[in-house]
Amino acid sequence: MLKKLPIISSSAGFGDIISSMRSQKGLCVSSKFREALSVATGVTNIYLTNSGISAFYLILKAISKLSPKKEIVLSAYTAGSLIVAIRKAGLKPVLCDISLDDFNMDTGAVMNVLSDNTLAVLAIHMFGIGSRGLGTLRANLPRGAFLIEDCCQAMGSIVDGSAVGASGDVSFFSYNRGKNLPLCGGGSIATGDVFIAKAIEDQMREIPEISFFGKLTNGLRSLAFTLFTNPYLYGLAYPLASRFREDAPPGDIEARKMGDFTAALGTRLIEMMEEFARKRYDNGLYLLKGLKVLDGITLPEIPEGFRPAFNRMPILFKDLERRQLAKERLSESGIEASRMYLRPLHHMFELGYGVLEFPNACYLAEHLLTLPVYPELKKKVLDRIIRIISGAVK
Repeated sequence: MLKKLPIISSSAGFGDIISSMRSQKGLCVSSKFREALSVATGVTNIYLTNSGISAFYLILKAISKLSPKKEIVLSAYTAGSLIVAIRKAGLKPVLCDISLDDFNMDTGAVMNVLSDNTLAVLAIHMFGIGSRGLGTLRANLPRGAFLIEDCCQAMGSIVDGSAVGASGDVSFFSYNRGKNLPLCGGGSIATGDVFIAKAIEDQMREIPEISFFGKLTNGLRSLAFTLFTNPYLYGLAYPLASRFREDAPPGDIEARKMGDFTAALGTRLIEMMEEFARKRYDNGLYLLKGLKVLDGITLPEIPEGFRPAFNRMPILFKDLERRQLAKERLSESGIEASRMYLRPLHHMFELGYGVLEFPNACYLAEHLLTLPVYPELKKKVLDRIIRIISGAVK
């Protein structure tokens, strides 16, 4: 089929991008974006970076100045770039298993790996689904340890009545393509802790501005992303684009400040963030209701008081052949589905763990298929997804 709906999409129109290219020449675009993010997250201190992973790296460098501890606890199924950042900061990753209830870290598993050398626990809100038990986790952290929230897939989500990013000591966000606020680049740090804020400010003073090449290309990349996520153009480009997926983690991380174009576009789009988040939630809930009657799949549980702004809808197929059949039928119908990360972290990196450890993370990596839920999707597309998956598992 020529027309193909991508797994991710751009919420920025051409008018948004052109206006942002013009307004970046004005004053205070970064200040305006910081103020808007502070309102959106409910967190006082905001810092803008060139990516979500560089934001995480700067957090690690900052808290390392506040404590001599060395271990960072994180779930075994997540982005490999997090390990790159932890190692670059001179710290040690300590893995825990995930829960197959909500596909986030298992709080009990976290408790089992905490030690006197734990510097921080990284709570990752996978797929936009808020991580459970943050209050309990924070109350049981070793003395001097920090709780970091990874909100890269969860901008706009609500956890226990609060926006993600407000429950931890410090949090970070990504605005790369495919994120809930897709600016084709950029990241941010949020903290209400004055000591962490001071340490991050020290780190921010040491990193350079975005490069001249980056300034030239940021707007062009946003234009290209908006253009090629058009279903007709994406359908034409798909045979080539599908060969260039970013499966491998980066070899290194370069931390820089956010460019003015990205801040200008972010200031413009964040005005619609609540609408985007609500639509992602509604689309995800519609899929959950339509698929919950099927026996051949496992769906994430959404706790009371949580409103996930789904980045994607994750489903686990009990039968791998059925998963492949569903993926192929969706593709034939003009809808892209994706496996996300193909391996758990201890299969990507040599971390001192056996290949059979963290069985839930291994199962998730092998059995997962993710579905699009972005705001632009129509109800008829969601109905088609439900019909195709229902047919594939029966």
